[in-house]
Amino acid sequence: MSDTAASPSAARLSVMIGLLLVTLCSWPRYQLGGYDTHSGLLAMVAAGLAVVIIAYWRRMTKKQRELLPARLKWLVVAFVAGGLIMALWHYGLASARTEWATVLSHGATAGLLLHAISTGWRARR
Repeated sequence: MSDTAASPSAARLSVMIGLLLVTLCSWPRYQLGGYDTHSGLLAMVAAGLAVVIIAYWRRMTKKQRELLPARLKWLVVAFVAGGLIMALWHYGLASARTEWATVLSHGATAGLLLHAISTGWRARR
């Protein structure tokens, strides 16, 4: 493993931020469903992720920090695409209607998967 592969990168940080967003987008689903224990666990996971993200940010080089805004823009695009795909699926194709919190949670997850896979493909090129 080369030194640059082990150093903090904007791509990895954007995926971590996406994971934090998925955690936060999943929280209403469990809160509205009455799963207070799950909601509390998600809050603890979100707090832990926030600490890791801050520590990771502090270790990044200036060059990698400059690359982060472009990665975050792509993360937003991926989240919007994931949300649209899941809204189409749940409200257009699926036979049963679901709550908005479920669509939000599934859309965020699909968006993070899209972002992570495309980020990996870009790194391989």
